[in-house]
Amino acid sequence: MEEVTKAIVVVLVVMAMGTVYLAYEVSDLRADLKELQGTILTVDVGVIIDNGEAELSHRLSLAKGATALDALKRVAVVETEHYAWGEFITSINGLSNNPSEGKYWMFYIWENHQWKYASVGAGSYELRDGENVKFRYEVPSW
Repeated sequence: MEEVTKAIVVVLVVMAMGTVYLAYEVSDLRADLKELQGTILTVDVGVIIDNGEAELSHRLSLAKGATALDALKRVAVVETEHYAWGEFITSINGLSNNPSEGKYWMFYIWENHQWKYASVGAGSYELRDGENVKFRYEVPSW
């Protein structure tokens, strides 16, 4: 009987120590979460890839501060060339820009109920929550 009592006491002591440890860890995690709130947010965005024959549409969540190029790279195979002013998209899913035909991948944002050319490159355009962007293979209209 004495051995059973000792075993029960040992189990209770171990459980108490475990409870104290878990309470400490939870408290520590809550402090970390409070510190991170406001810095780690996600944005839900739509990405459309229009190659002239078909459109592929994707919805995804990204960390706050993500760019349109970051979103595109999550849903497609993208090739770029780096310049002093930023990244220039040269190919999406194996379809490359074609200077002889004047066709390039153009970047649009959905604004005021219509697609508009973005005023900056995809790598510089920081996405907002709920936003939709489009990459279209075409002869630019400008």
